[in-house]
Amino acid sequence: MSYWIDSHCHMNDKIFYDDFDGYMQRAQENNVLVSNLVCLNKQDLQLSYLLKEKYPRLDISFGYFPEDCLKVSAEDLNYLEKIISEDKRVKFLGEIGLDYHYGKENKEKQIELFIRQIEIANKYNKTIMIHTRDASEDTYNILEKYAKTKVLMHCFSESTEMLRRYLKLGYFISFSGVITFKNAQTPKENVLQCPLDRILTETDCPYLTPVPFRGKTNETSFVRYTGEYMAQLKGVNVEQLQQQIIENYAYLTDVD
Repeated sequence: MSYWIDSHCHMNDKIFYDDFDGYMQRAQENNVLVSNLVCLNKQDLQLSYLLKEKYPRLDISFGYFPEDCLKVSAEDLNYLEKIISEDKRVKFLGEIGLDYHYGKENKEKQIELFIRQIEIANKYNKTIMIHTRDASEDTYNILEKYAKTKVLMHCFSESTEMLRRYLKLGYFISFSGVITFKNAQTPKENVLQCPLDRILTETDCPYLTPVPFRGKTNETSFVRYTGEYMAQLKGVNVEQLQQQIIENYAYLTDVD
């Protein structure tokens, strides 16, 4: 039997609290091997530790989101560095990056926070998980200049030209349920252009629910539908895609 990887989810969101066991049961029924809980603050992280105690197949990532740049203190950054340097349960530093859609007025602070977190990842050879929205050139230029470790572009939704530029840097690309949307032509083209040995699947739940569940709350078990659609798009066997994604994820999380 082959399995799916949900490389980025927010199953630690309060929307899932009331029936977390049920969500995990559905994940098992849909052959989800790993669900990576992305934590944006200390509270997310502490909850994720508790969830992982009961469900060992949950992975954890931790980093400060760009929109929170005004709230992140030096103490917070010291805490992040301590976690990244000591805690093997934390697989990625992220999601970090730039978001000018809502926070363009805080652009310089976002950039400052982004670079500081990249430097922590470099110091401890931790893979970084990138969020970028309406900030293509700044994100690319900062990564090209500063990032010295492995990089995963989360929920990739940029142009095919940007995809090619990131692939040239050796980065990995993760796709969400957006690829199943009828009019999502660029994401579909990006899936076609992304080599199998650089591709990952994710849900980003509770957002971006794939067809055939669009309109409902997304959950980690739905990564299966994104993956099956991806295999169909690329014209490859589902089991082949699953095995390659498992290998890609293992490569990204196998760091000192």
